[in-house]
Amino acid sequence: MLAGAARTGDDSRCGLCGGPGRPFFVKRGIDVLRCERCHNAYVPSFAIPEDLESIYSQAYFEGGEATGYPGYLADRELLVQNFVERLEFIEGARPPGRRLLDVGAAYGFFLKAARERGWDASGVEIAPDCALEAARISGASVACGDFVKVPLTGPYDVIVMLDVIEHLRDPAAAIARAFELLAPGGLFVVETGDLRAPWARLLGRRWYFFDPPAHLFYFSRSGLESLLRDAGFDADIRVKRAGRRVSAANVFFKLAAAARGPVRRLLTRASQRSVPGSVYLNFGDGMLVAARKP
Repeated sequence: MLAGAARTGDDSRCGLCGGPGRPFFVKRGIDVLRCERCHNAYVPSFAIPEDLESIYSQAYFEGGEATGYPGYLADRELLVQNFVERLEFIEGARPPGRRLLDVGAAYGFFLKAARERGWDASGVEIAPDCALEAARISGASVACGDFVKVPLTGPYDVIVMLDVIEHLRDPAAAIARAFELLAPGGLFVVETGDLRAPWARLLGRRWYFFDPPAHLFYFSRSGLESLLRDAGFDADIRVKRAGRRVSAANVFFKLAAAARGPVRRLLTRASQRSVPGSVYLNFGDGMLVAARKP
């Protein structure tokens, strides 16, 4: 991977464990470092935009940004199918009860699927417009705010972060809050990319998941498991290589993000059309992780 210049000192230290970072790659002019202690990668604090949370507007979910989704609402049926698979994984891990908290609820599709399967489900969403829509679509209670700070009443049997932890300014604090809010035997379920997966290593910085500044942290399986164990979770952590159904428009959208010039314009136009069809993708670079509180 291509290395870029990085600052030295406290503002370049790992936001997960405080270890020293070394240059990993540069994308969109943003330095990404690799921690020499926990071996995860991260955008250093000096490169995180102060207005980071403003990214997560309606435009992020509806194709108005260079990153995000081409049409989250349009992909509702596919997303729900993916979420049902995640719920089956959670149910197979035998949580102690049915009280669930979805962190990063977006438009509430996961919450709706969970409630239809008999879960007592509620959510947290940092974007006000999405929180309102999530509550409307799912019928669940959705708190608006930062998961680390927003008032919540535990204990929960399951806390879920699907494609969320990589967006957070302080994942270690979020993991600690999840541990605090879980009931004994409760599950913390995280879905994120694996930077050590063969597909990710083959593509290098062109891997779609390397997406700063929306994505601030990049985990390996061993690095994420170590963080979870250090936070107090059981050593026996369940991991599934999770695939997902993706619309044709989403495929064009992701390809456009990695392309340049006329090819990028062509792919962007394709992603903005009502392109029929979908594919099930599983390159082994996504991981669905369930960690249990003792």
